[in-house]
Amino acid sequence: MTMKNKIRISTLVAILLMSVALLPVANAQEELSNMSDTSDVVSIEQAEKVASYSIKEISESISVFSGWKNATVKLSTVYYDLNGNRSAYSFNVIENKQQTGYIFISARKDNYPVLEFSKGKIPNEILKLRTLSKSLVEARVNKIKLESADKEELTIGEMKPLYLGPTFYYAEYTLTDKKGKTKEKVIVDLPFSTVVDFNKSNVSVSVDENDSYFNNTSLQQQQEIRKQEANAKWESIEERMTLETIPEGYTSTKSIGYIYDVPNYEQYDECPGCSPTASAMVLGYWDANGYPNFPLGLSLVQELANAMGTSNWPNPPGGTWPWDIDDGIEEVCEDHGYTNFDATNDYFLSWSEVTTEVDADRPFVISMLNGGAGSGHSQEYGDHSVTCIGYSDGSQDYVFLHDTWDSEDDHYIAFGSWDGAMATWVRP
Repeated sequence: MTMKNKIRISTLVAILLMSVALLPVANAQEELSNMSDTSDVVSIEQAEKVASYSIKEISESISVFSGWKNATVKLSTVYYDLNGNRSAYSFNVIENKQQTGYIFISARKDNYPVLEFSKGKIPNEILKLRTLSKSLVEARVNKIKLESADKEELTIGEMKPLYLGPTFYYAEYTLTDKKGKTKEKVIVDLPFSTVVDFNKSNVSVSVDENDSYFNNTSLQQQQEIRKQEANAKWESIEERMTLETIPEGYTSTKSIGYIYDVPNYEQYDECPGCSPTASAMVLGYWDANGYPNFPLGLSLVQELANAMGTSNWPNPPGGTWPWDIDDGIEEVCEDHGYTNFDATNDYFLSWSEVTTEVDADRPFVISMLNGGAGSGHSQEYGDHSVTCIGYSDGSQDYVFLHDTWDSEDDHYIAFGSWDGAMATWVRP
């Protein structure tokens, strides 16, 4: 799904993917004077307690991490956002004196407590990527020197690790002149080894409030919903931590919802488009559950693409105006004799709505703005539509997806790992 207007906010939402081990730890006692509001700040000591408790929760609820039950954690790196405020802490998970994984904890309570955990490595740990990032900065320094009249010599400062969201790992370098004055800050996208300019990419776009669901107002409302849910998660985990041990039968407190019989379609070459493909999976489910008049597969995707105007998109093939998804679904339903279907776009997706729809066995479409990477992928979803088929409600909330990128596997992504998300409910 290609958006009509891309609105990129300064601080991306943190959630799901990997850890750090080889970088030097940032100064743990650095003043947080840059923060205008410190009421939600999480100290390193608090974060370490949450990390230590959470790896035991994880070991009880996810079998592949069962070895973490008796593991310990050790602070690795303090991460920052674009404004210089702490965004996250990473901790190494230690088993038998060996690092076996990592866990990320938010540095503020307006984000979910547990952001990421895994046994793999993040770009920060990969020597090749760190070397490439430094080379890019050196090339930038040489360019500045060639373009300056006095052939100015600049010094490259130490790398400052930035964490702006799932798969959004950056390295910031400060360039100073001979007098120690800052001349420029260079930010490198570590996974993609490219220099980025957030001053250019984060320009707010003026849009018609009645014509776009990802306008500034809706993004602010979604951020507020996310903040409230994050605060509730912090209250919940802190309450459990007062018990000091994992309660007996802990797995019963981790709720999982799943909808079976949802077909899994990969985008067709004959009719590219993630929005009609994701919508076709929803109607394909209803075809098998009491509404058998729908065609399946490519035929259904093509009908939905035509009804949504996907083929009329002026950019590369496959784009859909997101606000046309619900109307397109209803049009196809009516074409097959079903006037009772109600498809509705919901511009403020909340966690309680996810669980309600899944528990009612109603798959739905999620259209993301700047979505992070789903499980099994190294590439971010970006602006993309997927089919939600389930959820996992624990220390960190996840949604299970058929993501249109393959037809074999279910994928999952941490809830909130996007700048904004619109749901399209489909209810007969």
